[in-house]
Amino acid sequence: MIEIKKFLASNNISVVALLETKVQEKNSSKIQKKIGNVWQWIMNYECSPRGRVWISWKHAVVLVQLLHKTEFCIHCTVATKNGLFSTTFSAVYGLHSVDTRRPMWREITNFNSTVTCPWLVMGDFNAALLAADRVNGNAITEGETKDFDSCMDSSGLAELKSCGSYYSWSNKGQGNLRICSRIDRAIANALWHSKFVDAVVDYLPPGISDHSPLVMSCNIHLGGGSRPFKFFNYMADHAQFLDVVRKGWDVSCPRSGSMLKVWTKLKAVKQGLKELHHKDFAKLDERIEGLRVDLGQIHTPLAACPTDSNVQQSERECSETLKKFLHIQESAYRQKA
Repeated sequence: MIEIKKFLASNNISVVALLETKVQEKNSSKIQKKIGNVWQWIMNYECSPRGRVWISWKHAVVLVQLLHKTEFCIHCTVATKNGLFSTTFSAVYGLHSVDTRRPMWREITNFNSTVTCPWLVMGDFNAALLAADRVNGNAITEGETKDFDSCMDSSGLAELKSCGSYYSWSNKGQGNLRICSRIDRAIANALWHSKFVDAVVDYLPPGISDHSPLVMSCNIHLGGGSRPFKFFNYMADHAQFLDVVRKGWDVSCPRSGSMLKVWTKLKAVKQGLKELHHKDFAKLDERIEGLRVDLGQIHTPLAACPTDSNVQQSERECSETLKKFLHIQESAYRQKA
C-alpha cells in the first residue's frame, strides 16, 4: 500500500481503480485507512468474495455515483465538483480463460444500451485484442480475440491513443522466458472520443508489479482549450473538398469491426477537413479586412492612371477574392444563426 499511496500522490490522481487486490474483505478498511481519509471507496465484494475491483476517489474534488456492480465490473458516474467534467466510467477485471470472460463481454455489451453520455472503460481485460499483443509464449489465436473484438464492435467502443510501453503485463521471466502482453486497455464510446479528442493514456513502468499502471489526464479541455470541429457548408464548394473526403474515407483500418471502421474513417475525414479549413479559411474576418485594405491601396494608383492595365488586373483579382470571402462569411453567419 505504500507504493500505491506514493503513486497516487506523485501522479496527482483523483480517481483510481485497483484490480485483483487479493485483499480479504475484513482487511479492506485497514488498507484504505493507510492510503488516507481523503479517499472514498466502492468495492465489489458482494459480487466477488475476493473483491477484485476497487474504485476510489478524492471526495473533495470528485463526485462518484455507483450505477451497477458485477463480479467483473463496477459501473459509475464520475463528475468534478466544479461541474466542468463528467463521464460514465467502468472499471473492468477479466478472468483468466476465454469461457470465464464471456459473461464480462455480455455485461459490457448490455450496459452499453443504457449509456447516453461519454463512456470510458478501463482495466485488466486479461485478453489480447490484436495478433501483435504478445511477445513469446503461445501465439495469439482468433479464438482469444474474437470475443473482445465483437464486444467492442457491438458496443461502439474504440481504443484511446496511448504512449509509453506497448505491453502492459509480463511474467517477469528472464531472457527468452519473459512473456509480455497487452491485456490492459482504455476504450471509450464515440461520445467520449469526440469530446476528449486529445486524451492520451500513459502506460507507465510497472515498478514492482507485473502490470503497468495506466494513467489518463481528463482535464485537457476543462479550461477551455481549442474549439470543437464544426463543418461549414461553404467548404463543400472548395475545389479540393471531394479529394479530401475521398482520401480520408480510403484510410485502412487494422481491425475488422464495422463500427471502428466507420469511426476511423470519419476521424480521418475530419482531420483532412480541419487541415483544409486551416489552410484556406482560417481567420476569415482578418483576411477580409486585409483584402479591403489591399483594395483601397490599389485604388490610389488607379485614380492617378485609370488606364494602367496591370493595376486594373490587380483591382479585378483583389475585388473577386474579397467578394468570394464575403460570400463565405455570409454563409458562415447564416449557418451559425
